[in-house]
Amino acid sequence: MVTAATGNKFIIIEEWDALFREAKYETALQDEYIQLLRGIFKSSEQTNKMIKAAYITGILPVKKYGTQSTLTDFREYTMLSPRNLAQYVGFTEEELLASVPSRMI
Repeated sequence: MVTAATGNKFIIIEEWDALFREAKYETALQDEYIQLLRGIFKSSEQTNKMIKAAYITGILPVKKYGTQSTLTDFREYTMLSPRNLAQYVGFTEEELLASVPSRMI
């Protein structure tokens, strides 16, 4: 839909860190996955020719594996530091109050 509207290609990776949570002892598989991510995102000149943006979600932060960072060209937004996405991330006070039974407040 976005590609059709803008002509730009982008990647969505939902729960990028699921492998690390669900297969935490399979280090060979984790290393292979990190190499895949590096192959996609590490070479920014080539990547920029192929995709315009990537949206990656997960619980764990993108961090360093070995001596090189896994993904360096990303801006990280979190629930604690949402920056300009604050209105789209997390819960409003009204949403929290609506989700808690009144007897618990």
